[in-house]
Amino acid sequence: MTRLLNGIVAFGSALLLAVTLIGAGFAAVAIPDAATATLSRAFSGCDQPNTPFTADELTSMAIAGKYYTFDDNDREKLDAAIAEANVAAETDGRATASARESAARSLPADAISHLDDVYRVACVAKPALVIVAVLCIAGLAHVAVRIGRRALGRTLMAGGGLVLAAFCALGAWAAIDFDGLFAAFHSLFFQAGTWTFPYDSLLITLYPTAFWMGMGGIWLAVTCGLSILAVLIGFTLGHKQHD
Repeated sequence: MTRLLNGIVAFGSALLLAVTLIGAGFAAVAIPDAATATLSRAFSGCDQPNTPFTADELTSMAIAGKYYTFDDNDREKLDAAIAEANVAAETDGRATASARESAARSLPADAISHLDDVYRVACVAKPALVIVAVLCIAGLAHVAVRIGRRALGRTLMAGGGLVLAAFCALGAWAAIDFDGLFAAFHSLFFQAGTWTFPYDSLLITLYPTAFWMGMGGIWLAVTCGLSILAVLIGFTLGHKQHD
C-alpha cells in the first residue's frame, strides 16, 4: 500500500510540477508591468499608422488595460488613462474632441465586457495556480523524503519533460498558424464572438497580434527555461547513488 501511495504521489507531483511551470510563465507576463510596457512600446499601433496617439500614450493605456484586466479591475483608472491620452492628442491637434467616443479612441461596452471576462478567468487562475504550486512543493518534498533522491529526480524530469513536449508542439503550431492557436486558446475560456473586434479599434491598436506573439514568446521562454532546469536537476539527482 505504501509503495502504491508513493507512486501516486510521485505521478501527481510530476503533473503538479508541469502546471506550476506553465503558471510561472503566465506569472511572468501577467504580474509585472515590464512585459506589457516593453511589448506595447514595440508593437502598439504598429498596424495603425493613422492612430492619433503617441507611443508613450499607447503604452500608458496598454498598462492601464493590463491593470484593469489582471489586477484591480478599476474602471475609473482605465477611463482616466484613456481620457488623458485623448486630451493630450486633442491639445496637440492630433485629434478632435468630436471623435473621442469612437471605437478607435475609446473602449466601448463590448471591449470592456471582454476585459471583464478575462479578469474573471484571471481571478480563478491566480489562486488556483498558487494552490497547485504549494501542493507541488509538498508532493516533491514527500517524494524526496519518503522515496528518495533518485525518485525526486525522475519526478522532476517527468514534469519538465512533459511541459517541454507540450510547448514544443504549441510552439510549432504558433510558428505555422499563430492566429489559429490564438483562436483555439480563446475558445477554451470565452464565448465565440465576444473576443473579436474591428482591426482599427483601440483595443486591437493597443494589443495587436505582434504584441500577443511577444507575450507568447516570453511565456514560452520562461516556462521552457524553468522546465529545462527541472530536467537538468532531475537528471543530476537521478544519476547519483541512492541515499
